[in-house]
Amino acid sequence: MTTKNLIGLAATAVLLGGAAYLLNSGSKPSAPKLNGQRIIPELDVPAVAKIQIGEKLSLSAGPDGWTVDSLFGYPADKDKIAENLLKLADLTVGQVARGRTIDHPLTVTLKDSAGNDLAALALGDTHSRKVTGQMAMYGGGSYPDGRYVAFEGETVLVKDTLEAFDGDVKQWCNTRIASIPSSDVKAVRFAHGAESVELTKGTNSTWVLKGLTAKEELDTSKTYSLDSALSYLDFNAVADPKLTEAELGFKTGYVYTVTYKDGSNTVKRVATVGNKVKDGSDRYFKLDDSKWVFTISSYSAENMMKSRKDLVKAKEEPKKDEKKSDEKKAAAKK
Repeated sequence: MTTKNLIGLAATAVLLGGAAYLLNSGSKPSAPKLNGQRIIPELDVPAVAKIQIGEKLSLSAGPDGWTVDSLFGYPADKDKIAENLLKLADLTVGQVARGRTIDHPLTVTLKDSAGNDLAALALGDTHSRKVTGQMAMYGGGSYPDGRYVAFEGETVLVKDTLEAFDGDVKQWCNTRIASIPSSDVKAVRFAHGAESVELTKGTNSTWVLKGLTAKEELDTSKTYSLDSALSYLDFNAVADPKLTEAELGFKTGYVYTVTYKDGSNTVKRVATVGNKVKDGSDRYFKLDDSKWVFTISSYSAENMMKSRKDLVKAKEEPKKDEKKSDEKKAAAKK
């Protein structure tokens, strides 16, 4: 091949390479240039007054603070909101996921108090990393360590899983509605209709039920949860304020009253358990000092739905050998 031919081939290669670069570059930044860039540049966190996550979950800031629109205006946890907004403000591109698309993005929109869009984000699936080393030897699988996000026409990977934005409303509020230490409880009362039963703590924190007949005794195997019904109680949902009394069932429900010591004060709390929710096992629930009606698990509700027959059993007659022994001891004392 002549020198002239070699020079011609080289020139052609240069031209083809330049054309390919122009065709592929377009207006997109190259992958290395995207790495490290902020997903939401200069987000004004204090200006955010509404967070819309998908179509079903939204939170709004108002005169009384943040509320969860999806929970009928129930108070949101401002610390959780601040924490997650700061995560978005600090979110940067870890790497570009070439060839990956987000088919069904979860859209997060941030608005100001006037309803203007401040930022929008399209979230994809979480990214999982396989465990290595000793953890892999013991059967460890994988763990979430990031998330795919749409950015500048690319799918990129960020280092935060952003799990609070997955649509679980309970990620944004405090679900604990009662936290009375069982050690502080001194008495409990169960009432349903005309029936009621009350128990008090005696010596050594043992339960005492007044009114037992000579043939009855307290079933101690059923008293383990008497004082803990309101110890760690969380709601599953906030009930629609438009529900009627007939639907809630509080007038014919179960009433649980707990008396406890709060420092030097004796305090009473009254809780009412109503009907089961439609097509579910949870029950409607309310506390005496709360304007909200909640739903709680059936397991939690059952701890407040005791009757006398649930707590009392027939007294066991002493066995013959034990009875003779008791008679001999009684005769010896005479």
